[in-house]
Formats: sequence, C-alpha cells, structure tokens
Amino acid sequence: MSLAKAIARAWHDAAYKAKLQSDPHGALAEVGVTVPAGAKVHVFENDADNHHIVLPEAPPHTGKMSRYELEELASTMLMRGNVM
Repeated sequence: MSLAKAIARAWHDAAYKAKLQSDPHGALAEVGVTVPAGAKVHVFENDADNHHIVLPEAPPHTGKMSRYELEELASTMLMRGNVM
C-alpha cells in the first residue's frame, strides 16, 4: 500500500486530485491502495493557511506505556506512515 503514489499523482494530475477528493476509495484503488470495506476516507489538503493533523487511534496496549514510550511509538508510526 502506498499513499505516496496517490499524493504524487495528485500533485501532478489535477483530474486525479479532484477524484481523490470526491471519490477517495476509487482514486486510491487506482494506485493499489485497498481501503477496508465500510471504512470512511476523508481527504483534506494543507495549504499556507490550513494545516491538518491526523490523530491515529491509539493501539490497544498503550494504556500502561510511559509518556516517553508513547512518544517513541508515535514517532515510529509517523515514520512508517501508519496513520491511515
């Protein structure tokens, strides 16, 4: 699964960008990204005035982790792209 392909294509192809915003499931399928059935996908675009932060669902084992361990886990998830 590669969201990078979708992002790169949206930067290059205005029609694909419009489809990604209006039909995320279909547009993502075009680049080989499978979205689980029933999952909702929302596409937002950052610009100079608007920035979006995606807060991923916490993994189930985080309840007993220290703040430092949570920061390490969050950093790893962001580096790996585990935010969808």
